[in-house]
Amino acid sequence: MRFTRLLSGAALAAMLATTAAAQPAAPSAEKVALARQLVEASGGADQMKTVMQTMFGGMRASVTANMPPEQKRIGEVLLQKMQDRLLVATPQLLDGAVQVYAQNLTEKELRDNLAWIQSDTGQSMKRKLPQITLQTLQVVMPVIAQVTQGMKQDVLDEACKQVNCSAHDREVMAAALQKAMPDQAAAKRPG
Repeated sequence: MRFTRLLSGAALAAMLATTAAAQPAAPSAEKVALARQLVEASGGADQMKTVMQTMFGGMRASVTANMPPEQKRIGEVLLQKMQDRLLVATPQLLDGAVQVYAQNLTEKELRDNLAWIQSDTGQSMKRKLPQITLQTLQVVMPVIAQVTQGMKQDVLDEACKQVNCSAHDREVMAAALQKAMPDQAAAKRPG
């Protein structure tokens, strides 16, 4: 589950880096309005809450798994406070999503998606999507964790070969990888 924390952190870093990059021309007011309707019809704030709960639930399990019992409560409270602060930013997060939809979809695509999400099938999917997302993460994350365990040394070797790592660099990076993604046996050892 530590990979969940790493994956979530990488996704957040990618999102932040993307927002810092040069943005294309602003979409029309009509496209922004349609995109906003689509985000709202899709469940906007509720979906954001579900995503945050899923992400922080995975992080909570990962972070607290290897903590001594007396520190687990601190880790849980810390992550809850982080989640609460991000949830307060939901309007800004949704505004960002609206802009992404408006920049990447045509007016026709926005209208068609809006019509679909308002249909009986779309509404059914909207209701089921949080559970589908959670179940998908539960199925996918163990596979990703298993695959990453087997590739740590290979990618470290390849990266060090590419940038000519010193022995010290290799050691620091190996320790960082081990901390971020502990071996399954090490992660399951008691205290």
